[in-house]
Amino acid sequence: MRASHLVILLIVAATAVAVLPPRGCAGPQSTLLMTVWGMPFEDRLFLDGYARGFERLHPGVRVQYERYADVIPKYEAWHTIGRGADVMRTSLDRYPAQVAKGMLAPLDEFINDPEIGLSPAEQADFFPALWRTLEIDGQRYALPSDNAQYGLYYNKQLFDRYNAAHPEQPLAYPSAEWTWEDLRRAADLLTVRDAAGQTVQYGISFDLWAWPFLAFLKQAGGELWDAEQTTTLINSDAGVEALEFLESLIPKDAPFRALDMADTASGPHALFKSGKLAMMLDGSWRAPNVELDNAALDFAVAPLPHHRRAAVTSGSVLWAISSHSRNKRLAWQMVKWLVSREQSLRYWDTLRVAPPALLSVVNSPEFEETHGVVEEVDGRRRVLVPPMPHDKFADRAAWLRYAITPDPQTGEMPGFLAAAPYEADLEQKIGRVLVETVRGEKTARQALDDAVRDMHALIDHDRATRGLPAVPRPCRP
Repeated sequence: MRASHLVILLIVAATAVAVLPPRGCAGPQSTLLMTVWGMPFEDRLFLDGYARGFERLHPGVRVQYERYADVIPKYEAWHTIGRGADVMRTSLDRYPAQVAKGMLAPLDEFINDPEIGLSPAEQADFFPALWRTLEIDGQRYALPSDNAQYGLYYNKQLFDRYNAAHPEQPLAYPSAEWTWEDLRRAADLLTVRDAAGQTVQYGISFDLWAWPFLAFLKQAGGELWDAEQTTTLINSDAGVEALEFLESLIPKDAPFRALDMADTASGPHALFKSGKLAMMLDGSWRAPNVELDNAALDFAVAPLPHHRRAAVTSGSVLWAISSHSRNKRLAWQMVKWLVSREQSLRYWDTLRVAPPALLSVVNSPEFEETHGVVEEVDGRRRVLVPPMPHDKFADRAAWLRYAITPDPQTGEMPGFLAAAPYEADLEQKIGRVLVETVRGEKTARQALDDAVRDMHALIDHDRATRGLPAVPRPCRP
């Protein structure tokens, strides 16, 4: 190598070091790396509201903000080289595995700090099931931002049209009182075929992924995992019953019988928005999207029907601190601020994709109206997230209170969370199970048994790589 080239390389290296932000150093300016996933318009909240807002509250602090389409793989890669984000947005289904790998910093020393910690009242404000789920071996490694929920979307106009044509057997709108049989009956009655027998209006549909199965498995009385969370129980009799029920809801000629049909013109979302689908199982995040694409669509959302028990699948986005953060105390202050009541209300008011994880917010009057994201571009109004006026709350968001309202007889909340060390792997296999069953490739029992066998092989292989023995499991008769 020529001497001149070496000099140039040294200058470049020195310059690169000089411009790196002084993360974690105790100088006149402290820098926090904040990482999120999301769409560009979400910068209105995460960058303008959160990153810059925290800087305004803490002069001398700089928040280096980075948004990715999918940041989770980056967390894995960064951890292997000993780095990570100070304030990191992650998800509950990945949380147990991230804790097991040592990726997240334990937070209890901060939670219980008398100066900067969370008071008993603040801790009690988080959804109880979610707060319990975050505890692993006596420690919590994240604070919850929201609690996304799964519900039943329905086209009010199609119900009204059916009732006008069939006054002798009217259909009530879906509600928390509905059972599986109510759902099945409505799906059958709202399916319309032309003279040639082709379906022109579908009664119900849903994406072929894990959440619908999780909900109906729990409603049938089943469980996902054993107590140690190393043996999956999805192939129980309750699992077979739930899968067979879901398969029975989808007509044999439906065009959306595959995982990759979700976001196509023949997928459930497109058909619902175009008025060709009466009911759709989907998450809380879908409502703003439906409104954005078809503001005139008269739809509402109801809680899921129940069977042997009420159960609503829910998930959570979390704020955590990397175990490699050099400024954990300052990062904690930002994480705590992000899930405060004020910032939780801002989250809902801006994006409306999932209710915040605070009981005081979801049960407040402020929860009943949102402003969304609306901007002026060249003198024209551009809606990025539709506002929710107060008169739409009953149809669009009131159902979200059901999952966190204790049953008057049992005292249990219908909302449950799917979180285990191998949760993400299991949910991928459940999606494939739904496809195989709906397509008629396997019976419900065969598909579930095969998935359980593959899942247990995966778990035991992972344990072997860590020097742990295979899990002893009883043979199925």
